[in-house]
Amino acid sequence: MATTTDPTAAAAPAQPTPLSAEALFDTVGPAYEDAFAGLPTQAASIDWLLASLKDAGIHPAKTLDIGCGTGKPVCSALADAGHDVLGIDVSGAMITAAQQRVPNATFFKLDIRDLNATPASYDAATAYFSLIAGVTQDEIRAIIAQVYALLKPGGFFVWSTVPLPADNLQIAWMGQPLVASSLPPDEAVQAVRDAGFEVVMEEVSKFLPKAAEAGICKAEEVWEETHLFVYARKPL
Repeated sequence: MATTTDPTAAAAPAQPTPLSAEALFDTVGPAYEDAFAGLPTQAASIDWLLASLKDAGIHPAKTLDIGCGTGKPVCSALADAGHDVLGIDVSGAMITAAQQRVPNATFFKLDIRDLNATPASYDAATAYFSLIAGVTQDEIRAIIAQVYALLKPGGFFVWSTVPLPADNLQIAWMGQPLVASSLPPDEAVQAVRDAGFEVVMEEVSKFLPKAAEAGICKAEEVWEETHLFVYARKPL
């Protein structure tokens, strides 16, 4: 009996194997800092956090940056203001860069899910675009709840993400294949509230990373990102 073959199926290229979060950011490396340099919403959130800590009379504050990357601009701004800063990242390349660039902060290669810290021991925590690669939607919610538990009453939390309805979705980001998860804006903000936080502000904006200029990928592999920034506080 004759058989037929679907030519489109035969011609379809195989999807590349997605990178783990660690391999992804080891590959991108410190050039990530250049690609996102000048992000105004991030600068504004750092200013808000520094002002909030000052207004609350917390100095030096014990702070945690989840997915710290090269340590700039977040850890450097907090450390330069006199705060006690711990930055963690799953990428060894990023931690090496951070240790060199921000000597007045402490850095460890560590996944937030493996952080063994005393509850209610931090005054502030930040997570800039770090709860996307290598996590599920349920894990994102669980990490936000973990951050809530780590903060002292009155502690501050800044979270930014690319708010999409995605759960273990394989995508290409800056030319690199990865499995990503995120939450759409309303669900993301609600996840922060569900953890127990008071949401102070939420903002959605657009940003085109300078990834091609930073040498990470080709210009056609860069897309304008939607960003969600959430400012929150743990009730006193």
